Amino acid sequence: MNQFYLSLTYFSFCFSSCFYHPLWKPYFFPDNHTHSKQIVQYSTIFFLIQPRIWNLSASSGVEGEVIVIEGANFSSDINENKVFFADSLPAEIIEASGSRLAIKVPFGAKSGRITIQNQFGMTQSPDRFTVYRYFISFSAGSNTELYSLNMVTGELVSNSLSPFAFASNNAKFTNNGRFAYSGGFGISYISSYSVNSLNGVLSSLSANAGTTTSNPVFFAFHPSNRFLYVSNINGASVSAFQLDENTGILGKIGEFSQPCTCTLNHLAITPDGKFLYVNGNGSPEQIFGYIIDQFTGSLSNISGSPFTTGITNMEALLTEVNSKFIYSVASGSGGVIIGMEINPTTGNLSGIAGSPFTGTFNNFRAVMHPSGKYLYTVNIAGAQLAKHDINPSDGSLSSANSILSFGSNLQFVTLDPTGAYGFVNNTAGNNFYQFKVDGTTGVPSLLNSGNPYSASATPNVPEPFRIAQ
Repeated sequence: MNQFYLSLTYFSFCFSSCFYHPLWKPYFFPDNHTHSKQIVQYSTIFFLIQPRIWNLSASSGVEGEVIVIEGANFSSDINENKVFFADSLPAEIIEASGSRLAIKVPFGAKSGRITIQNQFGMTQSPDRFTVYRYFISFSAGSNTELYSLNMVTGELVSNSLSPFAFASNNAKFTNNGRFAYSGGFGISYISSYSVNSLNGVLSSLSANAGTTTSNPVFFAFHPSNRFLYVSNINGASVSAFQLDENTGILGKIGEFSQPCTCTLNHLAITPDGKFLYVNGNGSPEQIFGYIIDQFTGSLSNISGSPFTTGITNMEALLTEVNSKFIYSVASGSGGVIIGMEINPTTGNLSGIAGSPFTGTFNNFRAVMHPSGKYLYTVNIAGAQLAKHDINPSDGSLSSANSILSFGSNLQFVTLDPTGAYGFVNNTAGNNFYQFKVDGTTGVPSLLNSGNPYSASATPNVPEPFRIAQ
């Protein structure tokens, strides 16, 4: 078989429409010459029998995951096909037919085009395949703890050196996972960290990466990964930075303040990158809205902002995937969720019919599922994780359902970028919990037999992130 493949390749390479005279003067056959017609026929035959890749079942994946390659001219004999990732790393073939190959992404695979080779020739996928590694990281006292997350099985494996004697102050990760940033109470600057792409370990990049006003605690990254926004709890301002996604270096854009005595906390940016919103607690309980300049990252007030809610203790602020609705989770009024519709042109907010929606008692923090179909809340008083379904047409929320009760002081909830696995920190027990999300219904279920993972000290919430290899 290999001899046939080599002879075909050699034949195609040597047999061109130009032959050389013994005196090395090139001679071109006329288009109607017999040899010229034969060359076209042979070239056509050779092209038709070469393997072709039409489609990959996914544009990205993880080591150990099975993906499907669809195309033509594959061999139905597994042993007669070879599949390579970048750097010529071979992949295991699970199933084979003439038009379909099921392969397992090999450990150590790098992002790039996938190559298929058999006795008929060689071809590459038209698009790059991105290989990710997933991790969770969190602060526990003066330590930083790190786990790798197996996206195929959900298994968490602690880094062999974790916990690290390294204070990362619950750092938040960029969209590409290569850098992280943190702030804190009692300071007026933020710190930056670089992330090892192979093992997820953080190292200090700059202790003072950018200046803010006071108490920079909450962060939001623009979907383009070009801008970072930080709310200052005191000073009623949002600090804006340009972000170099290759170096992690920040450049200050400016401070954008509001004439109020309120305290700002959670920020949310619409997935289309057009608008930014931030909760402002303190009478009269408002949500401030900004238009984001797509070129400079500068902010300007939305006409009609701020938008008064009248409900105290607003905490989590979430936008859904289509940039149509925004939700603020408040522990005030016994625990409710404020829902508003976003005007796609102006960014103005208007109440959704039925808002505020009843949550769980003193629901506090929340996370939006990447599908935009559900959001999940946690409450401190009831130690509960709850799901709310989102009506895609009008943004209304269902009542709390699929409620899980565990732990004793649940403070934050997060999801990995795909929405498959979630994490909740239990500050009273110095531990955290992991749950799995049903891909069809969104129903959460606790993993690790419902038992928590211990932390070396009081943990902040595990921050899931992924890095392309």
